Amino acid sequence: MNRSIAIGYGFLVMSILIWSGNAVIARAAMLADVPPITFNFIRWSAACLIFLPFSARGVRRHRRIFIEKWRYFAAMGLASVTCFNTFFYIGLKSTTAIQGSLIQSILPVLVLILVITVLRERINGLQVMGVVLSILGAAIILMRGDPEVALSLQLNIGDLWCLAAVFFWAIHLMLLRWKPSQIAMPEFMTVLIAWGVVLMIPGLIWEISTGQKLVLNSTNLMFLAYVAVVASVFGTTLFNSGVIRVGPATSGYFGNLYPVFAAVLAVLLLGEKFEWFHGLGGALVLGGIYFATMARRKTQ
Repeated sequence: MNRSIAIGYGFLVMSILIWSGNAVIARAAMLADVPPITFNFIRWSAACLIFLPFSARGVRRHRRIFIEKWRYFAAMGLASVTCFNTFFYIGLKSTTAIQGSLIQSILPVLVLILVITVLRERINGLQVMGVVLSILGAAIILMRGDPEVALSLQLNIGDLWCLAAVFFWAIHLMLLRWKPSQIAMPEFMTVLIAWGVVLMIPGLIWEISTGQKLVLNSTNLMFLAYVAVVASVFGTTLFNSGVIRVGPATSGYFGNLYPVFAAVLAVLLLGEKFEWFHGLGGALVLGGIYFATMARRKTQ
């Protein structure tokens, strides 16, 4: 195997492991009553300041593009930084890290559904099978293996927040296809994050007005340091470096490791219990992703 590709695989695995840790750390923070919007606002504000020295020159050089296409960058920041992360953190206040991570695993198929409905792209039989299997798996996870949950419509509110979060992340991924090619990833990320932070301010003001305040103790500072520096900066940098080495098509499949890593970390660090419906639902979701991606590769 080419040494550069092998290093790229290592970078991708490390980045997914780091991002899986983000779910576990965020769950611990939510259990400690850390306000979710404040948590997300500080995380991305710090990440933006860290990215800025490496991207300021590129942002200035391409400022005309950023101004002309401000609606696009605002939409990207709203979908990913503002809505996805905030909704996911809110969800983790009332659902487990295992549950939230497995719900996120439906992302590839959710993107496929958006492509079909919004962009009107055609799909084949294997992709249809993939969509059906993944939806069935997600339903089992959401219902926690109890059909009566669906009949009584008593879904866990945290699960629904996590599902909404994944929907916005799918929108973000779909919008990526219109990223201006002349914009490098660091400056793209800096502007996207900046928009997301600005659009988070109304929610932050509301949260503070309701009396939810962040206590700056050593534990919460460690939580923030992990999500702001390790997950946002190192995780993103490792992932982008891996994509450059092995290519975007191959990199996408490494995302399937996310629920696996997150589940293991949640069991080891938080003492969460891995239930049978997690295994069954997760297997169906991953099976659906396999059929969908296999069909896509055959088409390509």
